[in-house]
Amino acid sequence: MSIERREQERFSLNLQAKISYRHVEDQEPMIDTVAANISSTGAFLQTSHKFPMAAKVKMEFYLSVNDLKKLRFILSMESLKQLHGGNIWVCANGIVIREDDTGVGIIFDTDYQITPMKPPNIAI
Repeated sequence: MSIERREQERFSLNLQAKISYRHVEDQEPMIDTVAANISSTGAFLQTSHKFPMAAKVKMEFYLSVNDLKKLRFILSMESLKQLHGGNIWVCANGIVIREDDTGVGIIFDTDYQITPMKPPNIAI
């Protein structure tokens, strides 16, 4: 029997996402991926790309305002009211805390940005 140890609820949203990390001086390529599940404290990103444990990464998630509300990112009610429907990018930094053949588990730092924008041209 598996005991759930997470404090935050995770959602299986299969979000368009990008991830990068600085592994060579002055290079930070963005890798297109899918966030298989996500919470307000972390995510699991599907990728065959290998990331070192404890690597600092930058992630971008493309999601709807309704999904953003589900994730309970720390936003004031005033900020939420200004986000009118549609989709937005959430940019977050984090640290790789686990890796397997299907992807990487990331824990978010406390800093992130929410940016309304048009849909990206991402081929996943």
